Amino acid sequence: MFVGNINVAWACLLAGVIGVIFSKVLSQPEQLISDGVVVFNGILVGCISVAVFPGITGHAIDASFWLFLTIVLIITAYVDRGLNALMAPCQLPALSIPFNFAAVLLLLSMRSAAGLTGTQLPPTPTNTTNSANSTIELDWSKVMEGTLLAAGQIYGVGTIDPSILIYLAFLLFSPVLTIFFYMGSVIGTIIGALVSAAPYTDVYIGLWGYNSMLTAGAVSYFVVPTPGVVLAAAVGATIAATVQAATLHIFSAMTVPVLSYPFNVATLLILAIAVTHDSPFSWVPEKTFPEYHLFLYVRSLRRCQNTVTSSEAPEELLQVNHK
Repeated sequence: MFVGNINVAWACLLAGVIGVIFSKVLSQPEQLISDGVVVFNGILVGCISVAVFPGITGHAIDASFWLFLTIVLIITAYVDRGLNALMAPCQLPALSIPFNFAAVLLLLSMRSAAGLTGTQLPPTPTNTTNSANSTIELDWSKVMEGTLLAAGQIYGVGTIDPSILIYLAFLLFSPVLTIFFYMGSVIGTIIGALVSAAPYTDVYIGLWGYNSMLTAGAVSYFVVPTPGVVLAAAVGATIAATVQAATLHIFSAMTVPVLSYPFNVATLLILAIAVTHDSPFSWVPEKTFPEYHLFLYVRSLRRCQNTVTSSEAPEELLQVNHK
């Protein structure tokens, strides 16, 4: 974060501190606090609010902005706790729904405070940093660059250096998860390129890849990454990209970014299959990392096979003695 945008980094730290404090206040499980799960949505709110919202609301990143952000981060902690409680009976996680709720709450409140409605933008100079990437003909080398930049866009730092660092962090944690992440990013970015019109700026800067990237990664994390799950992750990434394409105009009418709404829709649809009684996927009850999930799954299969083999042996012996 400090490499990409110093204000994003400070917002991330602020969100982490507030998230931990209010997780304690709300009696969140200690394991979830230590794993960082309960501060995930707050960190997203902090990062995206600093990176994206000032250009839409016209607010400077000053004391009042940090006060706004602090209030919404507290709200996020309560929304996260409540949504996870509501979804607990169906065994599905709330994912980043609290982030989407709180971020839109902050954005629209700030736009109202600035007297902005509809698609009206603040009278500030337009950021043309990415104008050099705007081309009439589709440049596939920039499309592939967008598959890398998608990682940075998750945290609102859509430049190549932090994006590569994020991928390296993914790789250090789990090579399997990294493969799924990149597969999703490629699928989403290519679909974005196919459904977009020139100048393809959003494709080149990774905005079409991150929702599909998150979807494929989430599927590989919550269920055992078997060959069937690879297909499910690819389908989920495709759903995320098509949902983004279908809802983009709805969000743009309110000058609201699509955020991670497509990721939540696509991922919950796939995970809902995984928690059914006759699911073709194996749900992971205690989550660590995909490689270990797969190891435990294979070991359990071997134990079942050995149990079946050992139970069949006495039956065969009885048949021989009977003869």
